[in-house]
Amino acid sequence: MRYLLNHLRGRHPLWQSFWVNGVGVRLTLYALILLALSAAPISILAAAALVGADALCLLWQSVGYFRAADARVRDTGSMLPTWGGMIALVIAVFVVASQWWALALATRPGEDGPSFAEQKALERQAEYQIVRQLDGNLLFQGQIVLGVTKALDRELAQGPIPTRITLASDGGNVFEARGLAKLIMTHEIQTHVEDTCSSACTLVFIAGSQRQFGPDARLGFHSYLLEDAQRLPGFNIEAEQARDRAFMLGQGVSADFITRVYETPSSDIWFPEHGFLRQSGVVTQTP
Repeated sequence: MRYLLNHLRGRHPLWQSFWVNGVGVRLTLYALILLALSAAPISILAAAALVGADALCLLWQSVGYFRAADARVRDTGSMLPTWGGMIALVIAVFVVASQWWALALATRPGEDGPSFAEQKALERQAEYQIVRQLDGNLLFQGQIVLGVTKALDRELAQGPIPTRITLASDGGNVFEARGLAKLIMTHEIQTHVEDTCSSACTLVFIAGSQRQFGPDARLGFHSYLLEDAQRLPGFNIEAEQARDRAFMLGQGVSADFITRVYETPSSDIWFPEHGFLRQSGVVTQTP
């Protein structure tokens, strides 16, 4: 303790204050912090204790050295020890700051939960369900969001390929709906609606090899909005609607029906009567 107080009061020779109490102690602390970092992750409490101890040590080193330097200035009149100490202090501050930052990072485990992209994917997955039913057929319910096409593809790859998929959705991303539609067409899966299938969901429904709905089913149609997509360079909403118009025509839907779909404002929705849906080729089978 006396040794520490003597340094703090500037009573040690200048060389001892700098090389032993300054450089030597600083290198020892540097090694101890590296040792702590090698055991990462470490607790926040341990990291805080190391940072606090290091800060107090740096203060002790600096005060003791500059008091010893002041004594040398009074004896010799040379300011060199003071300026040299200032340069050494600046370097020391940069070193300890980097060590403290490393200690802060080391309090975080290597696996600190999902990344931002993974978290967003988990949030999107919570918006829909793809359920394998007892008869082997599928139920899709919820929003058509990014990633849903890959999810259905994985389910189909697990097999067996279902005969039918039942849809219950208010729509969502039209590009993902096209992906679902392509998978359904590729595997020649029938589509079925018991409740409501609206907006982008109707593209998925029309992709079915056979299309059936229950007595209480509703199919809701409207023109496209696609606000986010319209910001993309070269995007043309009329071209996108023309693409899906051709798709629906190819699936046997009448041209008059499709015209009515795209005459319905995106802010509104049209629920055609069951008879008109059958007449227009939207529904191909009765329950």
